[in-house]
Amino acid sequence: MMTAPHMRGVAGRAMPEWFDQEVSELERRSRARRDVRNPIMLYGSSSFTLWNDVQAYLPGYNLLNHGFGGATLADCVEYFDRLVVPFAPRIVILYAGDNDLGDGGQPETVLARLRSFIARKRETLGDVPMAYVSIKISPARFAIMHRIAYTNRIIERELRNAPDVRYLDIMRRMVGRGIEPFLAYYTEDPLHMNRKGYRVLGRTLSEYLIDMERAHGNLRSSPPTSAQAPMQAPMPEALTSPQPVST
Repeated sequence: MMTAPHMRGVAGRAMPEWFDQEVSELERRSRARRDVRNPIMLYGSSSFTLWNDVQAYLPGYNLLNHGFGGATLADCVEYFDRLVVPFAPRIVILYAGDNDLGDGGQPETVLARLRSFIARKRETLGDVPMAYVSIKISPARFAIMHRIAYTNRIIERELRNAPDVRYLDIMRRMVGRGIEPFLAYYTEDPLHMNRKGYRVLGRTLSEYLIDMERAHGNLRSSPPTSAQAPMQAPMPEALTSPQPVST
């Protein structure tokens, strides 16, 4: 993921030209798909961009992955009208905020940007359901883990009474007793999730979509076969927060 400060604009925002090529390629590729209308959209930063086998975790659903690497919440608002609105998603699942904090942003700034995102979603898509995935604490960002945890708490509180937005907490499923169990969910880079981490994310999204189907009816474009059973991840025995480490 490219997070060099010199690539950023004012207040941590990416320069528009940085993303233009990637955004244009996403637009071109998605418009070439025949099943692109009314998808379940994954939108946000590289945690989605790198999830190349997401369909194996969520079989039967019409998914459209519009993650773009390095994106902040501000960038997600900036490109919303290009990457989300034209495809009329039936559900929007957002992962963003990670890079905002990594660039030095404060929790209150992330919350304000999320409010702007939700407002834009409501202006353009109305009451289309949306889910916000909690910010992960990657080993590369242990130094700001308390800022990440606080950001997650204020966002969860903000969304508690939002009728059209659900908060999905993946961190409670990753943390264990100390640092070592937690490291197992990440690659060696060590910013991004490995297969075990994506299993946790996949299970979380699968449960959310099943719950949405109870409320709104079938969301699958085709039923999963026995060979397409969603990939599951075991729950850790403990849900305690990892201890801070020195850097």
